[in-house]
Amino acid sequence: MKLFKYIFLALLCLCTVGAAEAKGGAFAPKFYAFQNGVSFGSEAENAATLKSLGFDGVSQVNHGGDKLKEQMETYGKSGLEVLSIYLNVTDKPIDSKVVEPLANRKAMIELTVGPITPQLVEAVRQTAEMAAKLNIQVALYPHVGNGVETMPQAMDLIAKVNHPNLGVMFNLCHFLKREKHEELENVIEKAGDRLFAVSTNGADENGKDWNRLIMPLDQGGFSQLRLLKVLRRVGFKGPVGLQCYAVKGDKQTNLKNSIAAWRKALQQLASEPAPPQPAAGN
Repeated sequence: MKLFKYIFLALLCLCTVGAAEAKGGAFAPKFYAFQNGVSFGSEAENAATLKSLGFDGVSQVNHGGDKLKEQMETYGKSGLEVLSIYLNVTDKPIDSKVVEPLANRKAMIELTVGPITPQLVEAVRQTAEMAAKLNIQVALYPHVGNGVETMPQAMDLIAKVNHPNLGVMFNLCHFLKREKHEELENVIEKAGDRLFAVSTNGADENGKDWNRLIMPLDQGGFSQLRLLKVLRRVGFKGPVGLQCYAVKGDKQTNLKNSIAAWRKALQQLASEPAPPQPAAGN
């Protein structure tokens, strides 16, 4: 009888641990709203709005230095984060003073670039090195019309720069604009551990115009579950940002509907079995 009791308790412990691990291992990246979708008055009001909706903070802000520091302090009072700053490099590296407030905050520079030249490659390398000293990641931001428009172009530049602190941000709207949607899983898998961040939004897979490529997350035909599946499969650990550029309608309503759609997609993902983990040594 005692033996049966001990076996039962042991099995119960194992089940409890397994359940805790499953719960703790749920795929749920931090979710931020791009600055271009947040304008509710003062920074305190912006932070309060994002807090009430359930976002982890704001991303892709376009100011640095003291103004960035003040914004981070304001968001911090609400328990939120300023994740990233949006900058461009052509032939000179980013000045460290612009990004210093982000130091040691698990933050990043989202970086667009001009035409690819030896001077640009060196400027990006120096930017990555400067940011590494401040513990800030640098993620290339593929953007239509710039020197890096696509994920393959980003990976090519990463290889040329050859610095461990330089990665890429997958941007759904720009990907759909310049690349074939059938390649989505492939480009994300090829990015590997250089995939530092992701941005998403509602979109149509075959959309041509920005108003069909950037919508609230609850709109458009593109499956957010599809994106989440590949991110979970590759072991993505970074943040996700909500692109809001030029989205029509009430901003607060758009954010509310978007985060509801985000949570729904995560719930759908959780209901599906996770892919098998690679065997040890593989």
